[in-house]
Amino acid sequence: MKYVGACRALATVGSLVLLGACLETEPAQVGTVSEAGGFVDPERRLAVEGEESYCGAEVLRWRYDPSTGSLKVADSRLLLNCCGQRAMHVDRIDSIYEITERDEPDAANPRCDSVCAFDFAVSIPEVAPRKVYVRLLRDVVDAQGSAELIWQGEIDARKLSGEVVLDHAAAPGESCSGSSL
Repeated sequence: MKYVGACRALATVGSLVLLGACLETEPAQVGTVSEAGGFVDPERRLAVEGEESYCGAEVLRWRYDPSTGSLKVADSRLLLNCCGQRAMHVDRIDSIYEITERDEPDAANPRCDSVCAFDFAVSIPEVAPRKVYVRLLRDVVDAQGSAELIWQGEIDARKLSGEVVLDHAAAPGESCSGSSL
C-alpha cells in the first residue's frame, strides 16, 4: 500500500516517532448500508446461487478479486432498530482489518419499537492474496458502553470467497417482511 510505503521510507530515515504513528492505523475505508429490508441487488450482499432464505441467518460473506486486489466483505441480515443512523468503516491496524458497524439514534427520529434487517458492505483495496486477520465490531451507541466483538478470525483471500454464519437464529417474520429481496 502507498501509505505503508511512505512509512517504510520514514523508517529508513530514522524517524521512529513518525514510524510508530504509521504502524498504528491506516485511513479508514467507508462502507455502504442498505435501507431496512436489505440491499435490493443480492450481489451487493455477496449472495450465492441457491442461498437459503435471507431471513434464515445473519451471514458474513467475503469475495476477493485477484485482478484488482480488492476484498469485498458483506454482513447480511443484521437486525437493528428500524429507527436510527447506521454506518460502516474499516480501519487497518498493523496487520488486522477492523470492521466497525455503527448504529445510533437519530436526533430528529428517536428509536422506535421495531426491528428491521439491514445489510452492510465494504470493499477494501490493495489486499494481498493471503490470509488476512479480520475483527468485526458492532457499536450500538445507545445499547452498550463500547463496540461489541461479533466475530474475529482469518479470511483466506487465496480461496477467492467464503462465508461465516454469525447468527443461526431466524429473524422474526416482521423484521424481514419489508425486504424486497
